[in-house]
Amino acid sequence: MNTEAELSPHKDYLKSITKPSVDIAFLNRDAEAHESRVGGSPLVPKNFVWPTHIKGEYRFLGQINFSEISYPLKVLPESGLLLLFYAYDENDEIFWGSDGYVIGYFYPDVKDLSLYEQSPAQYKAKKMVFSYGEEIPRHEDLRKDWPFDTETLADLPYLQDYREDYMLGYPSFCTLGYDPTPKGDWMSLLTLRSYEKFDWCWHDGDKLMIFIENEKLKKADFSNLKADAG
Repeated sequence: MNTEAELSPHKDYLKSITKPSVDIAFLNRDAEAHESRVGGSPLVPKNFVWPTHIKGEYRFLGQINFSEISYPLKVLPESGLLLLFYAYDENDEIFWGSDGYVIGYFYPDVKDLSLYEQSPAQYKAKKMVFSYGEEIPRHEDLRKDWPFDTETLADLPYLQDYREDYMLGYPSFCTLGYDPTPKGDWMSLLTLRSYEKFDWCWHDGDKLMIFIENEKLKKADFSNLKADAG
């Protein structure tokens, strides 16, 4: 099957459903304290209390310094630091979709923050870098109006040079048979695949998807996040 030839008549449709995204790559070097990164110790205010859940401590997922995203996307803050944590437990008793599985802390002023000294870091901080991307939904469950055979969607990432780790756009998943976006005024905030080097194993090696309410993102309010994995 020639996927490119099959999709060619539908270029206008595909363009109409494309959403901007922030593609993410991880550099093979340690990150500085203020930089966007995964792992290591977070940059926090004085007297920061490490978050806990019913089964133990949260793990630090990473931090995003919005000033490093150099192209305009109106829905994202222009500056400030977002810290993300996830509810790790050794026996996998906490469900990916449970309230509070992922929590966020946003600090508008980075200069007053310092590294958390007693951080239970799992691996060294790796630099996160951003580039502009565009997302077409990769799964038939994300829309109901496909004008072509949805089996061709499996080849879209190869035709479009998609990254597997990104912000905004559409959620991307491996084994789910439904749209994981919460009902109501929610949108995709962050999609991350599993990485052995980061000790990330989302749903047996699939992907973690984090969602936020549209209006809260406009206000840089990351106090209520939802997640799914699969």
